[in-house]
Amino acid sequence: MARPENLYFRSRIEIVRLMQVLAQERCKVTAEIRNGHPFESHMLAADPAADRFAVSYSPHKTINTMVLDSPVVEFTATDHQGLNFTFTGAEPEETQIAGAPAIQFTFPKSLLLHNRREHPRIPVPADLSLRCIADEGGFIPFESHITDISHDGLGCLIYDPDINLEDGAMLHGCRIMVPGGDAVVADMELRHITSFRQADGTLAHRAGFRFAQRPNEIAKLTGLFIQDMDTPTKTS
Repeated sequence: MARPENLYFRSRIEIVRLMQVLAQERCKVTAEIRNGHPFESHMLAADPAADRFAVSYSPHKTINTMVLDSPVVEFTATDHQGLNFTFTGAEPEETQIAGAPAIQFTFPKSLLLHNRREHPRIPVPADLSLRCIADEGGFIPFESHITDISHDGLGCLIYDPDINLEDGAMLHGCRIMVPGGDAVVADMELRHITSFRQADGTLAHRAGFRFAQRPNEIAKLTGLFIQDMDTPTKTS
């Protein structure tokens, strides 16, 4: 089966992987700034821990200033296979990479992979969160939310800070609610548990996870975070 020509990613795991490859290959990036002024550069770095990626300065000082004055910039990067990756960067700041001037931006929340320079309009990414009754098949079920699932079954689980779990903990029979009233049940192994402050100021735990066994309905889950833009959305 041929790979879809237009894939829309909302999975941070997948976006991080793609952005790091673009940076490692120092791929060319282009953008249109105010009044259609072209900006040409290349990727220099992608640091998910800092939530930043960086591109080189262009040779034109005036264009660089326009980029720094733009609240959001839409980039298209082209890799060595000729595939195009369109994403946005916000909050531009001057920085240095290996002693050379660069501009850094916040990591994109979505990314579109496409074969042609012209691309479908990128939808504004809504915060995607799936309700999950974690460990429903275990001893102490608890409410949680899944905010990411990659194509290979890795994900991110958010839950209450009063729940104490350790790396390697196995959650059995987790019930993941998907749009349309369906549910997917799977076992999860937790990893890399950290505490963080949410947008509303409250504390929560964030844990990476992997499915102990990939559920049969894995495509139903990954399709929410990696969307084939060439397939019409089904309506009920």
